[in-house]
Amino acid sequence: PDAAAPPAPGAELGSVPAPADPVTGEPAPPPMPSGDFRIVAVELDDAIDAEGRAVTPTLAFRRGDRIHASVVGVGGSQGLTLSARWFGPDGAEIANAGQSLVPDKPTVVTFAISQPQPWPVGEYRLEVAINQRVVETREFEVR
Repeated sequence: PDAAAPPAPGAELGSVPAPADPVTGEPAPPPMPSGDFRIVAVELDDAIDAEGRAVTPTLAFRRGDRIHASVVGVGGSQGLTLSARWFGPDGAEIANAGQSLVPDKPTVVTFAISQPQPWPVGEYRLEVAINQRVVETREFEVR
């Protein structure tokens, strides 16, 4: 009788690789969370109020500003990860942060970036994702 070939080194019996994107070959992102959670606002500002909301939302910042993103969500979920990825004028990622949530009411999550040296002048981008799937993008400028 023929014996089954042993698993490849590092492979686990019974494991199935994540499906890959047919175009990029990259692993598919995790599924969206259960429930009806959705983002209803992404506001950028150099200041936030006591609830974490942008005081005066803007898309233009000074070189020395601390930049806040207020992400407002509504609806519920049994669990999700909300994340923010920030990109500089050259397109390189400059920051990445995430927060696990089990929302059951309107929720405000704030992400912020700052650095000791002034920001380089140029166009920046923020991507907000739920479970690693980008659902909102904001372009902003540092002058």
